[in-house]
Amino acid sequence: MSATSTVTIHGKSWESSHVQEEIAYCRTVTWARAKWKPHAALVDKKSGTSSPYLGRSYDAQHFQIIEGGWKHDHCEICWWTLHESEDEEEGTGYTNGSGNWVCIECFQQFIGKNENGA
Repeated sequence: MSATSTVTIHGKSWESSHVQEEIAYCRTVTWARAKWKPHAALVDKKSGTSSPYLGRSYDAQHFQIIEGGWKHDHCEICWWTLHESEDEEEGTGYTNGSGNWVCIECFQQFIGKNENGA
């Protein structure tokens, strides 16, 4: 991809240079197709801000886990929202098992149609 070329993702035109770094990273990762489901969120008791809970230790005095509290993730390449949905485009993607997701369109267009991204 040249710096002046464009790509179309979910009907939107992107400058290739804006997604090249994300695509390069995603090509180094092993991905598995999965249905997106809500998962635990780690919530700051004082501010109310939350992040996905990935199993790390935390200070229960300042944080609490809300099961099913994380309601969406974004594609690592195009920032498409993946959430619980029967619509395959919105509710299914590719995950690395560590909280990162790639939408079906970006996976097929930039990474490859096989399950391991090779």
